Amino acid sequence: MPLPADSLRDLIDYADRNSFDDWPHETVIPGLSLVRSRRTTEFTCVRYEPIFCLVLQGAKQSFIGDKALTFERGHALIVSIDLPTTARVVEASPQAPYLALALQLDTRLLRELVSEHPEPAAADPSASRSGMRVQSVAEPLTEAMLRLFRLNETPQDITALAPLLVREIHYRLLRGPDGELLRNLVQPDTHTARLSRAISRIRRDYTATLTVQDLAREAGMSASSFHEHFRALTGTSPLQFQKSMRLLEAQRRLLDGEGSVSAVAFAVGYESPTQFSREYSRKFGRPPRADRAA
Repeated sequence: MPLPADSLRDLIDYADRNSFDDWPHETVIPGLSLVRSRRTTEFTCVRYEPIFCLVLQGAKQSFIGDKALTFERGHALIVSIDLPTTARVVEASPQAPYLALALQLDTRLLRELVSEHPEPAAADPSASRSGMRVQSVAEPLTEAMLRLFRLNETPQDITALAPLLVREIHYRLLRGPDGELLRNLVQPDTHTARLSRAISRIRRDYTATLTVQDLAREAGMSASSFHEHFRALTGTSPLQFQKSMRLLEAQRRLLDGEGSVSAVAFAVGYESPTQFSREYSRKFGRPPRADRAA
């Protein structure tokens, strides 16, 4: 749907008033962020959490495995799992910046809504499916996101109205074209839900030495089936997924000045600072000491 000019102006004015640079920023609405970029960007490594990201202007691109997903005005990115990936802004300018609203998905709320509004079982609930999708967004969902954003202007209404709007948005997502993706996440017998438990284990124990067999047991699957479905969901292998989690955490620590390169390498689970530096440089395109200096 075409977005009204006054809505775009509201978003830009809010970003300007709050001195937002070109980066995602949390609004005063819990779980809601405004994303703005006034220029296109190179690919950067990011970690998505379960999220609904509605693009209001410009375009962005993310990868899952070797598949590129481009989402532009009137489209949204839905991510159902924790997912390390790469992303870049592909359409933006100072006159027409990339603008998006991103809402964290609440799995408990999704589970509650699924139990209240059951749908017929999918034809193949155990099929391998990607954990990241792009969809065209219907007008009622866009309007609900904008109404949620506008509560920034009336903070006295947030406590009463924000939970209602967040619930509406989650409900509309479940009823939308990719609702099955979110239903599979919160229904315990699906492969998505089982794999999500293993992903939580990786995130929690990212410094530990984990094997595919360990993670398959966590998911209640055979090692071969686990590996196959994990790659379909995340676009990568379980051990490469863990390595990405380690390196993204290492980058955060280095940029926050939390220790020397060697100290950070050991803290995220590497036994060799040399190997850490090599893999860090390969992933981010620069040595860890460059981010430590920054």
